[in-house]
Amino acid sequence: MKYTFNRCWKAVLFAVGLILIAETAYAQQMPQGRMIRKKLIALGWDAPDTATLRANLAEMEKTPFDGVAIAASGVDDAGRKVAVSWAFSSTPWKREWFQNCVDDLKTVRSSKLTDNFIRVGVNPGGVDWFDDEGWKQVVEHIRIVAWIAREGGVKGILFDPESYTSNKPFSYSAQPQAARHSWEEYQIKARQRGREMVEAIASVDPNLVILTLFMNSVNADGAFSSEPFKVLQLGTYNLYPAFINGWLDGAPPSMTFVDGAENQGYLANSELNFLQTANLIRNGALSIVAPENRQKYLAQVQVSFGIYLDAYLNPPSALWYVDSKNSPPAQRLQFNVASAVKTADEYVWFYGEKNRWWPTSNKSVSPQRWEDVMPGINDALLTANRPDLMTARKIAELQKNEKLTSVLQNGNFAAGQAGQVKQDATTDWKTVGAPAHWSYWQATGSKGTFNQDNSINHGNDQSGTARVAGVQNGCFTQRIDVKPGEMYVLQGWMKQVGQGIGWIRVRWQTPDGKFIDPVSDIWLHGVGEPGAWQKVEGMVTVPDGAGKLVVLLVAGNQSTEQDVAWFDDVNLYKINSTN
Repeated sequence: MKYTFNRCWKAVLFAVGLILIAETAYAQQMPQGRMIRKKLIALGWDAPDTATLRANLAEMEKTPFDGVAIAASGVDDAGRKVAVSWAFSSTPWKREWFQNCVDDLKTVRSSKLTDNFIRVGVNPGGVDWFDDEGWKQVVEHIRIVAWIAREGGVKGILFDPESYTSNKPFSYSAQPQAARHSWEEYQIKARQRGREMVEAIASVDPNLVILTLFMNSVNADGAFSSEPFKVLQLGTYNLYPAFINGWLDGAPPSMTFVDGAENQGYLANSELNFLQTANLIRNGALSIVAPENRQKYLAQVQVSFGIYLDAYLNPPSALWYVDSKNSPPAQRLQFNVASAVKTADEYVWFYGEKNRWWPTSNKSVSPQRWEDVMPGINDALLTANRPDLMTARKIAELQKNEKLTSVLQNGNFAAGQAGQVKQDATTDWKTVGAPAHWSYWQATGSKGTFNQDNSINHGNDQSGTARVAGVQNGCFTQRIDVKPGEMYVLQGWMKQVGQGIGWIRVRWQTPDGKFIDPVSDIWLHGVGEPGAWQKVEGMVTVPDGAGKLVVLLVAGNQSTEQDVAWFDDVNLYKINSTN
């Protein structure tokens, strides 16, 4: 146990450091002491228009998502449909054509779907970067989309940089005047157009979020090259960094951009994959950001990930395939979404083609829902992003089915003291004086006491508690054998009087008892009034490589024996099993 306990505080500082790295740019935008709550955004072939969203809001609120990408459209003077996603055209629009979108969205007020986005793309394209009159119309189209977003109360604009026609606006070699204008000249124009686009949005609402399916993450090869712009000239998106620099030129400080990392996210299948992509966006991509915009980029560009649902069901021969590693697809999806949520700054978005979440008029989408073809997907997404909500649901299900049985031993501390319980010779855990089946540890120099206290308890069973007093840094501990992918709900109660802090921590060991990097640890804190019994509750999923789960009842910063923490009714419930 030396690896973990005598470095307990170092591990805490390490984890806090990771959080600070991830959240520094947004620290002034969140309530003090709280992280930004992560949000799941739905995008796919079943994307609703504003009328569909309005008509099916109640059903859509039942999904695990916090927002949807909206395929908004209006009607021109001739009665023809005008899709706002095809904004990159030189055809003039009128704002009144899209009043229907605003009217629909004004009726959509949801405490669940709080972060909706209007989808815009670079189609049909064909407007040359040097075409001033054509770009005047493109910019006006974007201004109208911003107006729809503001008036409709949505979070922002979802920007898809991929061309679905023969036009390739971000490829220099595809430009109609490439023989006349150099790549450098096209970069200047692309940057100008990016600035004009963002200035148009900001003139309507400077607080809109621009969630892109990808930003500079699409140029990963160039970003990490010693000569990034030489590599960029060979790519399909070699004018896109200049366009993004234009965004940064014109963006007010209140505007947020999100790199959705589509290419990397679609195939990510480990926590390391997501961390590597985050490093690309936060660090590597700086090489293709103009020096004068790098501080703004760091402050206003968020990391996000795209999750391609079809890849979890595709055959191994498919271009887009995610190996479920001998587990059900929903279980692997949950692991990857949890990794994405942990790594992303605020958003994780989901793309699906073959199946649907809600009613859609798209005939290319199967009538089957995602839950039909990937059983457990709803629970998987909710567990990955909102384990607090899933915990209460699972506890209720276990109680209803009379399966609320803890895998921990003596969690209510009723079995007396450990006495001569066999000591684990491979650790520095102690058992003498501890409640039965529990051990304890405290840091060098800490001289507190650990014992069973039968004079106080949380419940009505008069069983007793685990007591910690005068401890600078220490904990009670118990471990169980587990398998990767298994999920557990931990419940417990804690009471603290005098000086000090306490919480319950979950650590992981390999099957042979070696501790896994503490970045995978779970910290669960009490909820309730200070000095009273506080409930500690949370859901944990066994990570890859783990064979043992270690529960730590942690206390610290206690100065005297009058500074005491009690723990009681600590239970660990298994809520699934690996297949």
